[in-house]
Amino acid sequence: MFFQDEMSHGTQIKILLDLPNGFQGLLKPYRVPRNYQTPSDHFYFSDIERHYAEIAAFHVDKILGFNRVPPVIGRVLNITSDIREKATHKLARTFFISPANNTCFYGHCSYYCDIEHAVCGKPGDQLEGSVQVLLPESSEIVWEEITHPYRRSYRTSRKAKWELNENYCYEYIMIDEYYHNRLLLDMMDLSAFDFIIGNLDRHHMMRISSFGNNTALLHLDHGRSFGRYDDDDLSILTPIRHCCFFRYKTFARLYRVYKQGFSKLVSNSLKTHEGLQMILIDEHLIAIDRRLEIIFAHLETCIKTYTVKGVMIDDGVD
Repeated sequence: MFFQDEMSHGTQIKILLDLPNGFQGLLKPYRVPRNYQTPSDHFYFSDIERHYAEIAAFHVDKILGFNRVPPVIGRVLNITSDIREKATHKLARTFFISPANNTCFYGHCSYYCDIEHAVCGKPGDQLEGSVQVLLPESSEIVWEEITHPYRRSYRTSRKAKWELNENYCYEYIMIDEYYHNRLLLDMMDLSAFDFIIGNLDRHHMMRISSFGNNTALLHLDHGRSFGRYDDDDLSILTPIRHCCFFRYKTFARLYRVYKQGFSKLVSNSLKTHEGLQMILIDEHLIAIDRRLEIIFAHLETCIKTYTVKGVMIDDGVD
């Protein structure tokens, strides 16, 4: 791998890597250990990103049959030879040797890019991280960025409209022709996926509109997932609870992996296809099983009100 640059417009440090055959990868470095839990007093938008969350989210997405997360894999890099020696001058100036004799850097971003929150080798020059294949840029294909209608306010003292209006789906989304295609059901898929991985940071949705207006969403940016294993934030399921629509084939897949042992499938996938060890601790594996059951309970409540035919939609999408 050959270092290219840092992605400085994000909230936290990310490194762009040049890969063979003209591809690029996005490196999110190790920041916290696997058993880290987001402090309960922290807001979702100030949460630190976790490399293992990106890896785990890719495997969960694959097990659930969505296949909408670009490939992610764990890697151990040498900070000096893989990054510092190939860094831009701007990034190279942020490198230093810590009192523990580890090589560190902090880069440039809006959060956590200072000497107090530096990325350091553990030990010495060895840095663990997640590497995700980047999809083509806007110069090659047409991307469509969609503001998520259930986006959080990203304010400490203000709630979003959907948090204050139980009829939000029917008053704003169902009457909007923009959602009169697969986008509505894709959004329900995304709600279920985000709930399972504990991702509160879903502010936008992305799809490649070069393929038409009825293209599947891509599931991107999951560094703030798997923050807590002892809390199931039901607000992530609000789109499902409000709209009471769900793709039948998604339900069938969820039920199938539930019967097969969801957490066991995820654990086996990580052990078989991931080089880094123990990406998810047991508490997180227990949590994803529990959250799958909670999704079923929400759907059951919808069905009691609107019947199976009124809730489960077979739109022909696998």
